[in-house]
Amino acid sequence: METLLDHLLTIAGNHPDRIALRCGAEAVRYGEFRVRILATAARLRALGVEEGDRVLICGGNTLAIPVLYFAVHALGAVAAPVPPDTPESVLAALAADSAARLALVEKTVRGMPCAVASPSSMTERTASDEEIKPVCRREAIADLLYTTGTTGRKKGVVLTQANVLAAARNITEFIGNGPDDVEVVPLPLSHSFGLGRLRCLAVTGNTLVLEPGVGTGAQVVKRILDTRATGLALVPAGFDILRRMTGDALGKAREHLRYIEIGSASIRPETRQWLTELLPHTRICHHYGLTEASRAAFTEYHSDNHKAGTVGRAAPNVEIFICDEAGRPLPAGETGEVVVRGGMVMREYWNQPELTQQTLCREGLKTGDIGYLDADGYLFLLGRRNDLINVGGRKVAPDEIEELLCQLEGVEDAGCVGEPDELLGECVKAYLVADREIRRAEVVAFLRSRVEECKIPQIVERIARIPRTSSGKIQRQILRSAKEVAWTSGQ
Repeated sequence: METLLDHLLTIAGNHPDRIALRCGAEAVRYGEFRVRILATAARLRALGVEEGDRVLICGGNTLAIPVLYFAVHALGAVAAPVPPDTPESVLAALAADSAARLALVEKTVRGMPCAVASPSSMTERTASDEEIKPVCRREAIADLLYTTGTTGRKKGVVLTQANVLAAARNITEFIGNGPDDVEVVPLPLSHSFGLGRLRCLAVTGNTLVLEPGVGTGAQVVKRILDTRATGLALVPAGFDILRRMTGDALGKAREHLRYIEIGSASIRPETRQWLTELLPHTRICHHYGLTEASRAAFTEYHSDNHKAGTVGRAAPNVEIFICDEAGRPLPAGETGEVVVRGGMVMREYWNQPELTQQTLCREGLKTGDIGYLDADGYLFLLGRRNDLINVGGRKVAPDEIEELLCQLEGVEDAGCVGEPDELLGECVKAYLVADREIRRAEVVAFLRSRVEECKIPQIVERIARIPRTSSGKIQRQILRSAKEVAWTSGQ
């Protein structure tokens, strides 16, 4: 079987009565899932969608979205999922950039340069439903995923059918989930993390319970307990909400919650400790990766507890290298750019050959992350290549300082950037989201015993919020031009 759809249709044929998806009170069995996919593909074809065409899919976590995703693949077309809250102007721009044949949106979009249809209407069952014979080739483009990026610029990541199948196999091999698992997913299926869980379903044949989001956390915990879920996928901020709003309620699931996948951002040390103590027998897996190279590495909180600060080791069937500026692999312990090689690495950036050439090299995909591998193969990240602050020739990673600043009493969030300095070239500037006034002197006193002098912020500013992408990454270009500053302290 060469594609995700091949796997899914085989599972549907062998286990038609097994539940594939739950959403609210509605459940869809694999046999019905197959019928909806092939019938929806026939409707898409009637609207002119052909092999190789791009189709924008804009919607929340409803049953229509998984059906549409695989229906597009069944035609040999390209799925381009986008978040439901995408502004009209951006939707129109993405449709134009991708030269989309069709946009599936629930709302009217002005200036849309292609045909538009409603996701829900496309997937409704009728007595006259016809099925198509799937056309899905391993080498064909499966997905076009637009990344927000830390600067706000969108790049179209091109993933083939072979890429998405390889990613799904790597993930399930590490996590160890299978057909008997029931997994709660409050992640948007328009994002690489949530979409990855849907792809894994096609390989394992398990049950996904779709939730519209975390909200206050109470509904997610209730769903985990009511369904006796064995799996959960959630970003670190989601666990912060669960901890703050529901206390230790998640601990009631410790007897049946076998695994958790966490990703898209780093987790607070106190949240990690809370999770490991609350769920001592749950396999808690935190991935590192990019949209361009999904789940390149994993760490498992319990078994890797002796490796503080690591993002883990290479995922199954993946290689990780640390390379110098000339692209030469470096030995263990030396710092350089993280380069990833594996079947899940993207084919290219959509219509950006120069960027593709800059990003893909002989060793694999250059991630833009700076880090090192220890003697045991564990990866440690020091920051983004373009985010490093050059203080008098010493490279300072802002992530390290931010993590420490968030441990200062009253600090809810922190972001650091480089600020021009006449003497050193650059110095560290820290932005704090705090519930009280914090002077630089207090920051200096807190950090002095924890980091080198060059890493201590010379400027501290209080700000209303730290701008982040939908996946939680700091948008440093926006932060550098932040305007919502309540006060400045240079003393």
